[in-house]
Amino acid sequence: MRVRLITPPAAEPVTLDMARLHTRAEAAEDEALLTALIKAARQQGEGLTGRVFGESGWEIETGPLTAPFRLPLLPCTAVESVAVDGQSVDAALYTFAPSALSPQESPLRAVFTPGPDFPQGETLLTVRAGYPVDRFPEPIRQWMLVRIGTLYEQRESFAVGSNFNEFGRSFVDCLLDPYVIAGGF
Repeated sequence: MRVRLITPPAAEPVTLDMARLHTRAEAAEDEALLTALIKAARQQGEGLTGRVFGESGWEIETGPLTAPFRLPLLPCTAVESVAVDGQSVDAALYTFAPSALSPQESPLRAVFTPGPDFPQGETLLTVRAGYPVDRFPEPIRQWMLVRIGTLYEQRESFAVGSNFNEFGRSFVDCLLDPYVIAGGF
């Protein structure tokens, strides 16, 4: 199986204005730095939780599908297209159950179920994964803001390297705990 990002998120879960307000950054020169820190915090959070934060497009290549297939991306909200051996497959030949958007919902993982007439061969699923902006979990957003703020405040330490402070696990990291998926994407 191969999973590949094809369309990155159009918007970050934390806006530049949110980051600017949280860090109290006023200089226009800090916009590029804050933008980079927002992306870095999102990517770090995705790595820690095994979830896709920003709504994005993905391809999943797999062999022949004969049984229900749990998609490795969380949350996975839609199947945009299916092809088997390069040929488009009609949506009537499969079903899709999207994954939950919160830890209290189910199913945890999206499930793609081929029907009895589903063609056999190398399968390519094009899917949407990540949180819609209006349903982004607030605990994750707050974790991102704290991480962005810490990176912003200590940026000289990292640039110079003389006073490096490693980020240990803190109470803030507990905000991510309900969202951590073992063996994420």
